[in-house]
Amino acid sequence: MIDFLKEYQEVFAWTYADMPGLDPSIVEHFLPLDTEKFSPKRQQLRRQWASLLLRIKEEVVKQINAAFLE
Repeated sequence: MIDFLKEYQEVFAWTYADMPGLDPSIVEHFLPLDTEKFSPKRQQLRRQWASLLLRIKEEVVKQINAAFLE
């Protein structure tokens, strides 16, 4: 299996820039919520480590620059 994946590695996307023009109807996450029956609940804010926050910010910036996120 590893040999197969290495042989055809060019067909896989390795960065966000490798995935231009993705159809949002295929890749967009959607939660069908019935807010008339179930009211939204506010959850407590979760604190992240400072080192993790920096990595999260860098990843989000990469995705925005590659037009993967709006």
